[in-house]
Amino acid sequence: MVNTQYAIRNTQYEKSKGQVIFEYVLLVICLCVIALRTTFTESPTAQSTTLPANLSDSVYSLSVSAVLIFAFVFWLVWGLCSKRFLYHPTGIEIGLCLFCVAAVTAGLAAANKRAAITDAAMLVAPPLMAVLLVQILDSQSKVKLLVALIAALGVLSAYQCADQFFFANRMMIEQYEQAPLTFLEPLGIEPGTFQQFLFEHRLYSRGVRSFFTTRNSAGSFTLMAVFAAAALFIDKLKNRKSDSSPPSHLFACGIAAAVVLFGLALTRSKGAIIGLFSAATIFIAYLRFGSWLKAHRRAIFIVCLLLAIAAGCLVIRYGLTHGQLPGGGSMLVRWQYWHAAAKMYADHFVTGVGPGNFAHFYTHYKPAEALETVADPHNFPLSILTQYGPLGLVGFLAMIFLPLWRVWRVISPNLVSSSPKTHQPQPPFRARPVIFLLILWLALLLARLIVMPAAAADGLAVIIYMIVRFYVPPVVVFIIGFWLLTKPLHTIRNTQYTIRNTNIVAALFCVVLGVTLHNLIDFAIFEPGVLTTFWAIIACLIALDSHQKSRTQVVLKPAPFAKMITVAGAGILVWAYFNYAFIPVAKSTAGIRRAHRAISAGQFQQAHNLLNTAAKDDSLNPAALSLNGRVYLHHFEITGSRNRDLLAGAEVSLLRAISRDSADFKNYEKLSAVYNLLAEPQKAYEWGLKAVKRYPGSGRLRIELAKIAEQLGKTDVAIKHYEEAIDIENKYRDQFKIMYPERQEIVSRLGEEKYQNAKQRIKHLSKEPIQ
Repeated sequence: MVNTQYAIRNTQYEKSKGQVIFEYVLLVICLCVIALRTTFTESPTAQSTTLPANLSDSVYSLSVSAVLIFAFVFWLVWGLCSKRFLYHPTGIEIGLCLFCVAAVTAGLAAANKRAAITDAAMLVAPPLMAVLLVQILDSQSKVKLLVALIAALGVLSAYQCADQFFFANRMMIEQYEQAPLTFLEPLGIEPGTFQQFLFEHRLYSRGVRSFFTTRNSAGSFTLMAVFAAAALFIDKLKNRKSDSSPPSHLFACGIAAAVVLFGLALTRSKGAIIGLFSAATIFIAYLRFGSWLKAHRRAIFIVCLLLAIAAGCLVIRYGLTHGQLPGGGSMLVRWQYWHAAAKMYADHFVTGVGPGNFAHFYTHYKPAEALETVADPHNFPLSILTQYGPLGLVGFLAMIFLPLWRVWRVISPNLVSSSPKTHQPQPPFRARPVIFLLILWLALLLARLIVMPAAAADGLAVIIYMIVRFYVPPVVVFIIGFWLLTKPLHTIRNTQYTIRNTNIVAALFCVVLGVTLHNLIDFAIFEPGVLTTFWAIIACLIALDSHQKSRTQVVLKPAPFAKMITVAGAGILVWAYFNYAFIPVAKSTAGIRRAHRAISAGQFQQAHNLLNTAAKDDSLNPAALSLNGRVYLHHFEITGSRNRDLLAGAEVSLLRAISRDSADFKNYEKLSAVYNLLAEPQKAYEWGLKAVKRYPGSGRLRIELAKIAEQLGKTDVAIKHYEEAIDIENKYRDQFKIMYPERQEIVSRLGEEKYQNAKQRIKHLSKEPIQ
């Protein structure tokens, strides 16, 4: 039996010098990860993982997530292996445990287990970082440093938004008009298709997305940065007399906050602006009625919960009655996402479809008239519910709202922290902000050079221009923003510094609610940079709450056997992450990248060998096998001899890909084409039916199935599929007119030639005897 002693104390526990240094290192690591994730586009859930443009996303995301997970694990091992282990309860723990259990359960039930592992690692890492930050943010100076970092990154984001709004978008349009294929080919878009129309629509809309994938994600991050800057401004405003700082310092901080707010306006994200006004309204209500709100917090919580349930019921009723929601085209498509997601969950109500598997299952339920295929339902509770099941949703909501409930209990506009004479002593923050700034500067510049390397083949002059134009300015802007927000710097390194006004806690509290509200109609919270910042804000809230209320601390004295178990468990976790999450993906991605180069050089046999090796390297990922099947088909089509062995290779590869992901319709579609080329129309029809079952709203699949039915002599079946293809296209065209009323010409999704040919085939076959 493990003899682990513990005690719950309210007194300050003095840490050893080694532990203090170790925690400084961990703090720098967390700050660097936040800075990197918010300045480099990261999209591990991209729908196509075999395109050259998306190949590195999963590897990069897993690498950064590993840094956060291992930082927490190493801190835990360090603490448990020391004489005494100090732990601050955060309120996140219960929800995190439930979410991890749900992730494992849902992952085992997922069709694509590789996507499940990657998505789960990406979602679990930021909450673990938050738990770690609460432990190491043991002084309010450190909290202010983290808040200043987020606000400074908001200044940098605003700079990037302005650059895109005034220069970059215009230059990109000019380059696209000169050479469209250079943009379309890396994305796998064929000219003249509906996908090209969507690409051009986004391009000419001149959307401002900063360093993120969408403008809504940029808006969600900037919203948090706005309130972080506002919190610093409020702190300077309230303490301007006691700090004896000149008005210029307050003015500098105000300028930085205004720049961040300007960046939010440039994104033109309706959801983020709604979140801004909602958070501001809650904050104003707190300032006016804070004491009353605190006194009646239970009643207010119950009323808000009932109102949320009532609002949800009204939304569902209106949507089911009218087939859409008020609010224009954006709410029309969101209702389609939500309705399809509800059907998806109804078929997988215990575990959901599995982490990261929404995109593979969405086509099963996608309405025929819906224009786009999405990877998320644009509603964070529905996204968690459909992919992690009800247990995952309960865990995720508990991670957010249990800490908020605890913080809410101490927020009061009349509450001011004790004076330094009576305030609980805090560990001195000896590291100067300039050192932290220098480390972040170097890390930011080095990271951008690594993940976005300049092309060496273009010459030294081009490399120098790229560095000066794209690498150095963001770092310089970040430093300027940080300096404006923290001027004078001694307020951070001052060991007696305290955040003496709970308005700052309230501001951060309100922005968490604002971002949560925004993501009821969007998926920005699942973008890694936004999610990591979101949990950093929550960590600041919990840490400030602990400082102001002197929360109880758990002090453990682990027995030797417990230390051995801890080290062994940590070793197993690290081994499992590398062997099941990171190494297979890294090796497979490298093989696929080399295969792409071989394909471009026309070396198909080498490409097949590389893809087969990549499939062995990652036994859970269907991407290499799926790509290999398509390469076999392409190789067959361009080979004059029409080698049937290539079709046999395609068949084997696609069948193996389906065994690793039974939900994706694309492999079934390609396999049907293979059997059609092998002159086996019955098999082609059967696999075509399986593809249609997984994408019933595809007119293209219906057309191909009708052609195969004609070969089999099934005239009535062929007519039915042709009619369904035409009906799908007509529904799509009706919605196209609603979504783009200003366009005179409709861009056909099926293709005008196929659309008219289907009508002609129906007329022709209707004259023949029905079989």
